Amino acid sequence: MKNDMEKDDGFCIKVYSPGNFIAKEINIGTLNMGTQTMNNGFSDEQVAKALTACVGKGKVIDQKQKWAGAYWYLRWACNYPVDVQKSCDKIKALPFEKPLEIPCDYNNIRRICSCSFMDYDVRDMEKVKVSNMDQDVFLWCREIALKLAEELGKSYLPQI
Repeated sequence: MKNDMEKDDGFCIKVYSPGNFIAKEINIGTLNMGTQTMNNGFSDEQVAKALTACVGKGKVIDQKQKWAGAYWYLRWACNYPVDVQKSCDKIKALPFEKPLEIPCDYNNIRRICSCSFMDYDVRDMEKVKVSNMDQDVFLWCREIALKLAEELGKSYLPQI
């Protein structure tokens, strides 16, 4: 049996039945579908569209430091890299229709991404205990995460 443990493409659950043969194999994580990459159900195009709706003056990501909120959401909900530099590189490589008004830059968010609440799954943010020092940063990261979730949720709606 081939060992697929070296690949960084999510994880695999193997369900065994009596007789010790694999009855079902479920792969979760990043799927490569030809030219389209899917991250926990979202394509790069869908993530780019959601970020476009969130970045710019008058939008939720209106300062370069607020990309930390996008990092937090994409890390947990879309299986983006934990390494902040790699995550920024992946965001920069997304197929945006036009350049973003405020680009994602590692140097602008690296300190914020070291806050302790970033180690908690964004989907369980109501359980996160935040220090008083990090309270303001947490609140705007939370707002960004909720907006990204809303925008990505729109990608599941039928186009009329």
